[in-house]
Amino acid sequence: MTLSEAVFKWVEKHVVTEKNIERFIKYYWLVSTFRVALGFAIMFLILVGGYKFEDLLPKW
Repeated sequence: MTLSEAVFKWVEKHVVTEKNIERFIKYYWLVSTFRVALGFAIMFLILVGGYKFEDLLPKW
């Protein structure tokens, strides 16, 4: 058995468990929904609101 096969078997045994897959499916929609909402909010601020990110930085 090579090192890569041993690592793959360890990952398969310890990481890819049914409980971890269930957690991934359970929380993936929540994280992806938050990311999409954040993206739309930033797009709205830039395109519609005329928001300028340079105003966030202090003037030196």
